Amino acid sequence: MLTDAHPAKHPSLALLLLASAILGGLVAVAVFVGLQPRPAEAASVDIAALQSSFTDVAAQVSPAVVNINTEQEIRQQVWGFDIFNFDPWRGDPWPPFRPYERVHKVTNLGSGSIVTTDGFVLTNAHVVGTADTISVTMANGDSYQARLVQLIGEKDLAIVKMLDCPTDLPTVRLGDADQVQVGAWAIAIGSPFGFSETVTVGVISAKGRVVRHARGRQEMRDLLQTDAAINFGNSGGPLVNIEGEAIGINQAIFSPGGTGNIGIGFAIPMNAETKALIDEAIRSSRQRVQAPSSGDPAGG
Repeated sequence: MLTDAHPAKHPSLALLLLASAILGGLVAVAVFVGLQPRPAEAASVDIAALQSSFTDVAAQVSPAVVNINTEQEIRQQVWGFDIFNFDPWRGDPWPPFRPYERVHKVTNLGSGSIVTTDGFVLTNAHVVGTADTISVTMANGDSYQARLVQLIGEKDLAIVKMLDCPTDLPTVRLGDADQVQVGAWAIAIGSPFGFSETVTVGVISAKGRVVRHARGRQEMRDLLQTDAAINFGNSGGPLVNIEGEAIGINQAIFSPGGTGNIGIGFAIPMNAETKALIDEAIRSSRQRVQAPSSGDPAGG
């Protein structure tokens, strides 16, 4: 009989076996704990942090996003019965069938981003390009008339200037779409259907999209695609990242019905080229304002 295996006869061996058993147990416990689901408390902390990120972006960016309303007067020469302008006492011939001018007003709705503290606003060219009058309403309800500064037609962008406004306005920070990856958070802020300060969330679905506008308008290239809800009235508003930087300017949607969001929206990317065009438009506008007129004695 082998007696050297009996722990009572060999205390050192018994201690070694006991230590091995304890160590093995600890390892097993550690593996078991590591494989357990995370506590609900830890998960809720992560969810709260994520939610806080979105609410922080909304609070930071929304005050610098504006609602843009435009009005255009359309005049047409038509033939017809001009009954409203017919005056028999004036000797107008009867029946009053003749060419006359018909006038009607067309309104448009969009969004924009304040990019300077003195009221320069970035939006889409198709929002303001044909407008006779432009009004800008801020998130706090203050409304200002505005003038068109410059169209950046090749990118469907425009700069307008708010008139008689404060010089300490909130602004949207401009980011860099070239650094954005597909799958990154994307947050659209604007005034869809006139509902100002609307925030919708999605991701960057794709980059470098090529889109041809309906009715044969020009082809737009290198667009960001997002599933953040974009609707009529969002045009010109910012598409921002989770840091609150504008990485794009919302431009268009793909919609078989032509009226609403189906999760395919497009934005003009904010990159070095786009920022250079914006800066040049604002710089040129300021120079024109500061330059003396030809009738001013100071102008020589």
